[in-house]
Amino acid sequence: MSWFPSPAAIGTGALALAVAVLGLLAAGCGSGGGHHGATAAVSTTASLAPCKLDRAQRRTVARTLADIRRLRRIQAPVQTFSEHGAPMQNTVTGKFLLDLGSTKLPPNVHARLIHLAKTAVNLCGDCSQGLEAAEPFLNNREGSRCG
Repeated sequence: MSWFPSPAAIGTGALALAVAVLGLLAAGCGSGGGHHGATAAVSTTASLAPCKLDRAQRRTVARTLADIRRLRRIQAPVQTFSEHGAPMQNTVTGKFLLDLGSTKLPPNVHARLIHLAKTAVNLCGDCSQGLEAAEPFLNNREGSRCG
């Protein structure tokens, strides 16, 4: 004896409705009752205060972003990978690293600027290696996001 009636006993509309209801119930059971996990993640990130950069840090970020724009302009005409890069690319990468190190930045801001610079010099081998060496690693982070 079956718990469910045969399809012949139920009309096609009622069968489709039953299948839809079972599908919705099955979808809700997988995550422990809906979207509670997603809501909890959103509420915890919203409760963290964003980092406030001081004047010197904002100036450092502005200088490094200007260096990144210059690196993009230098690399724009380059079509192939080169170990030493385009003329002046190594010099501007060094200036970027000096500007980046002039002020202590929060780890997330520091890592984001390094990432932007790495995408701007991806065809220069020496530049990419220098930026990889300057990238923060997991054991170097402080406990807070704002450092």
